[in-house]
Amino acid sequence: MKTILIAVLLLVATPILVLCQTNQNDKTAKELMQLERDWVTATLKRDKAWLERFFADEFISTHPTSGTIKNKAREIADTVDSAQTPESSTLGDMKVIVAGKTAIVTGAAFEVGGAQHLTDRKRGYLFTDTFIRRSGRWQLLASHSSRLPNK
Repeated sequence: MKTILIAVLLLVATPILVLCQTNQNDKTAKELMQLERDWVTATLKRDKAWLERFFADEFISTHPTSGTIKNKAREIADTVDSAQTPESSTLGDMKVIVAGKTAIVTGAAFEVGGAQHLTDRKRGYLFTDTFIRRSGRWQLLASHSSRLPNK
């Protein structure tokens, strides 16, 4: 009898636990996508203080236009450099994967202007951003982007 009772309780509790986890992941996905949008805003405004909080100290990124790997200090310096800041930047569809205190956001980004060394004024990228949750907030740990072909 106890075995049947336990089995019934597990059958009832499991879907509830899965639903709670799904709702939490949806909330986290929305939070991370908003952080991506806030990053665009901070970039356009060259908001150094916001960027300092956003990037993890160990942050590393790969850039297709400069062919470089950047750390946090270099990323922020280049972002607040008016010659590098795009005139506009928008995000396309994003997808989020959450795995505990780590999350990955993939998507597309589109820029106009900025990066004075480039001849094409309009560019598109695919990106993969890896976030880590620390001290109650998400920070960007790594970013990789690849150029989309010009159309």
